[in-house]
Amino acid sequence: MRRRRTRPTVQVVASLAGAVGLTAASAAFAAANHRFTAAAQRLDGRTHQALLDLYSLDAELAQARSRVAALEAASGRLQRERAALRQELAADRTTLTVSQHDLGLHLRGLYEGGTVDPLAVMLGATSVQDAVSRLDALTSVAQQSRYVVAATTAARARLSSARTALAREQRRLAAALGSARAAQAALERTRTVRLASIARLRARRRPTRVDALVKQAKQIERKSRTLQPPATSSGGDGSIAPQPASGGRRLAVSATCYDLSGRTATGMPVGWGVVAVDPNVIPLGSKLYVPGYGDGVAADVGGGISGAVIDLWMPYAKCAAWGRHSITITVY
Repeated sequence: MRRRRTRPTVQVVASLAGAVGLTAASAAFAAANHRFTAAAQRLDGRTHQALLDLYSLDAELAQARSRVAALEAASGRLQRERAALRQELAADRTTLTVSQHDLGLHLRGLYEGGTVDPLAVMLGATSVQDAVSRLDALTSVAQQSRYVVAATTAARARLSSARTALAREQRRLAAALGSARAAQAALERTRTVRLASIARLRARRRPTRVDALVKQAKQIERKSRTLQPPATSSGGDGSIAPQPASGGRRLAVSATCYDLSGRTATGMPVGWGVVAVDPNVIPLGSKLYVPGYGDGVAADVGGGISGAVIDLWMPYAKCAAWGRHSITITVY
C-alpha cells in the first residue's frame, strides 16, 4: 500500500523538477539573449561612432590637403614673381648701362670740343647761334645726368624693397607650408590608426561590412563637399588665411534636437553624435563638444538650421526632455 502511495509522489516531484529545469533553461536563454542583444547594440554603437570619426577625419584631411595645395600654389606664384622681378631688374640694369655709356660719349665729346663752363661758352662763342647750341648741349648732358642718377636710385630702391618683401613672404610661406604639411602628415597617421581600430571589428563583423564602412565614410565626405558653401583659403589681399587654434573655438548657439530615422543630408545614418548645422557657420565634418550632450560631428544640414543654431540627434524620450538650450559649444 505504501508503494502505491509513494509512486504518484515521485511522478509529481519529477514533473516539478522538469518544470523548474525548463524555467531555469528559459531564464538562462533569455539572459543570454539579452546579453547578446546588448553586445550587438554596443557593437552597433561602436560602428556608428567609428563611421562618424572616420568621416570627420576624412573631412579634416581634405581641408588639410586643400590648404597644402593652396600654399603650394602661392609658392608657385611667388617663384613666378621673383622670376619677373629678375627680368625687370635685368632690363633696368641694361637701360642704365646704355644710358651711362651715352652720357660718357656726350661728356667726352664736349670735353674734346673745348671747355664746358657756361660763361666760357658764351664768351668763346663765334655767334649767338653757336652759344645757344653749346648751352643746349650742356643742358642736355645735365638732364641726362640727372635722369641716370634718378633711374639708378629708383632701381636700387625698388630692388631693395622687392628683395625685402620677397624674402619676408618666402619665410612666411615656408613656415605656413611646413606647418600645413606637418598637420597633413599627422592626420594621415591618425587615419591609419583609425583604420587599424576599425579593422579590429573584422573579428566581430563581416569584413565586407567593415570595408563598406570605410567606403561609406568617403562617400559621405564627398557628399558634404557639395553641401559646404565655397570658402576661400586666402584673405582678400591674397594671403593665406590662418588655421583655427588647435584648442577649438567657442561658439554660442541655440541647440534643439530631432529624432527622425533614416539618413542625413550627407548620407550619414542618424544616431547619437550626429549634429545638424548651418555650414556657413560650422563647416561640415567639424568635431563638436556640446555641454549636456557630449561629443558630436557636424554631419547634417536642414532648412530650419540657419545661423548659430544646431540640431542634435537624440532618441525620442531624451529629445522630448531636451527642448531648446542656449549654450556655448566648442568647434574643433
